[in-house]
Amino acid sequence: MQIELTPEQYRKLLMLIFLGEWILNGSAANEDGREAVQDVADYIYSLAHQFGAEDWVEYCDNCGGYHANQAMEEVLLPFIDEYDEETFWDVLSHHLAYRDVMATVGPDQEMTKELELKLWRRKEQYEQEFQKHGLDHVRLVFHGGKAKKKS
Repeated sequence: MQIELTPEQYRKLLMLIFLGEWILNGSAANEDGREAVQDVADYIYSLAHQFGAEDWVEYCDNCGGYHANQAMEEVLLPFIDEYDEETFWDVLSHHLAYRDVMATVGPDQEMTKELELKLWRRKEQYEQEFQKHGLDHVRLVFHGGKAKKKS
């Protein structure tokens, strides 16, 4: 099979590969498939000169493969930062809402439409709070330390 790409399409493919590698390498969950993905990425990166994208890719003598260079990273890391920021608030809101809802019904309760609605409403409350105040109103209570003596 042969795929034909314009230089612009090739750059978009480089972007997708870089962002995909970032996600895969950020987790130990896919250790087994990482090398196969890296082989494909190396191959696509090695074609940079054919598409006039040498400004985004470089060869690494130490690792024996191609990878994104600093110029590509400077373009793409802001997308990752934005994604991380959005994901942080969404995941935090979801986990806190889930904790709250399950505390009222018990951890073994099956997720019903009614519970999903409660979860969604609670999550929305957290999202509104975080939009207004960030983490300013969040306090953690640590348990298990030595009790303070009352004077």
